[in-house]
Amino acid sequence: MKYIISNNGSVNAFVGGKPYAFNKSHENYDKLLAYLENGNVEHFEASYDIASTVEHYCDGYVHVDNGELSWQGITMPELFTDRILQMRREGFNIDPMLNFLDNMNDNPSDKAIVELFDFMQNKHLPITDDGHFLAYKAVSPDFKDIYTGNIDNSVGNEVSIERSKVDSNRNKHCSAGLHVGAIDYVKSYGGIDLDEDSDGGNQIVICKVNPADVVSVPSDARFQKLRTCRYEVVSLFNDIFETSVHMTDMGVKKVERTDSWKHEIASKLESVTQVLKRGKVCVA
Repeated sequence: MKYIISNNGSVNAFVGGKPYAFNKSHENYDKLLAYLENGNVEHFEASYDIASTVEHYCDGYVHVDNGELSWQGITMPELFTDRILQMRREGFNIDPMLNFLDNMNDNPSDKAIVELFDFMQNKHLPITDDGHFLAYKAVSPDFKDIYTGNIDNSVGNEVSIERSKVDSNRNKHCSAGLHVGAIDYVKSYGGIDLDEDSDGGNQIVICKVNPADVVSVPSDARFQKLRTCRYEVVSLFNDIFETSVHMTDMGVKKVERTDSWKHEIASKLESVTQVLKRGKVCVA
């Protein structure tokens, strides 16, 4: 990798056998410089032209046009467009999002998926490498749930109930189900101040949720809480997540991207899009 930086900050580089030129107006200017300095060819190429790298990575079944993504001709919901492009800007490949789509495809409720989009618009809710997502939960000092005091949320526990016992009506704001939330809601619900020592009071744990298990997102509290039939308590809260993807030691799960799989995802996206168009999900 060879590059020259002019006095005004413009950069001319030769990377991977190709010439590149960019200046301070490029949205990834600082990252591009860092990748040049570190000799990271893959991340440099991905950050230089995000749209092209997404299309190339997906072998053409995802197309990018004016910042909008489509899957085999079906316009993808804004959540996926924003997340995929953000992931590429941060230097991640998009396998975690493809895994998220794969898990989403197993959710029997298109309505629940659309409601999940509302929840995921909140900040600091990263996708995991196996296509789940991380959320927060306020618990008592002995790791019991605050509402009933009966559910053990110790790290390592998987908590689950029958899906049929979770209220799917988002207009019932306080109802049956297992709950997780965005960080601001959880702090408020648990009466927790992150700037002060809990001193034996309520605390926050990190929960891993499969999109397939999401049942509803109540329309109150700005869509900051979610009802599910299962979650895994993976860690104590240490800090707010700042990246779009949280990698684990297990590595990225690889799903075989067959033509059949691509068509299945396309069909699911089409049915979810129809729910969005019909406006069956209320907006509070």
